[in-house]
Amino acid sequence: MMMKVKSLFMLLPFMISMIFNSALCTNESIAKTLALWHFDQIQTPDATGNDNVGILGGDPPPMPVEGKFGKALSFDGNNFVYVPFSPSLYTPEDITIEAWIYVRGFKDHPYNNILTIAYRSGLEWTTVTRVCGIALTPAGPINQTDKCYLRGYIYTDKAYFNEIITSKPVINIDQWVHVAFVRSLSTGLHLYINGEEVDVNVTYGVRNPKGNIIMGTDIIIGHDAILIIDEPRICNAALEPSQFMTDLAPALAFSRTEIDIGPNLMIAIIVAAIAFAVAWLLRRVIQTWGLGLPKLRT
Repeated sequence: MMMKVKSLFMLLPFMISMIFNSALCTNESIAKTLALWHFDQIQTPDATGNDNVGILGGDPPPMPVEGKFGKALSFDGNNFVYVPFSPSLYTPEDITIEAWIYVRGFKDHPYNNILTIAYRSGLEWTTVTRVCGIALTPAGPINQTDKCYLRGYIYTDKAYFNEIITSKPVINIDQWVHVAFVRSLSTGLHLYINGEEVDVNVTYGVRNPKGNIIMGTDIIIGHDAILIIDEPRICNAALEPSQFMTDLAPALAFSRTEIDIGPNLMIAIIVAAIAFAVAWLLRRVIQTWGLGLPKLRT
């Protein structure tokens, strides 16, 4: 009987180690929202608290209008939102860019930009290289079409520029549509409309490029696009459609992909798990000792 008790106690360090490692792995796998702009006011704060504030550009600048959730910003093809790049926005491997859009028209340009992460080597627009982003392409002459393609792209340190575009026009004007571009290090580039993956063609590079995404210097939202944008978000993971902000309010979607478990909460979880393991072990000890005791006579 004593051997049984000793064996149970010998299991305790192993159980604690397993619980601790499991908690750490769970924390590391949690997706993190790097930036989320609600566009509910003239000021464009970052809802994550990382202070990646958007700066309105153009004359006139983007104007607040009714959005998918509260307010949104309306772009006229000549204005934009500019966000200086910071280390908190960098994700070298997996990335998801998503937004709600309401297309009102097109510019005669292959890149009607929704959100672009760019690298700028000088002061002129000609020195800007597209690093990662999502954009619209008119399906024909802009005065003869009400549909567009969706495209997404990344620039990596090994495969350089890589881009996919939907195999057919998938977005109509004058309706709210959720769009998402996902780069997974394991499965490559993907595009989604309203949470459904769509067929794509490769226009540059390969579908599953190797290497890290190069670090940008700027984020530009709504440049060269005639549309309304709401809730643009950047995440450091290849999100599943269930994690997109499709049928979910932004706050709920944010909580489902987030939120980083801080050190205090992690300690509390580990302590609770250890306490549970100890309680279970003591219960087994009591049960073991109880089996060897004579029953009380009544």
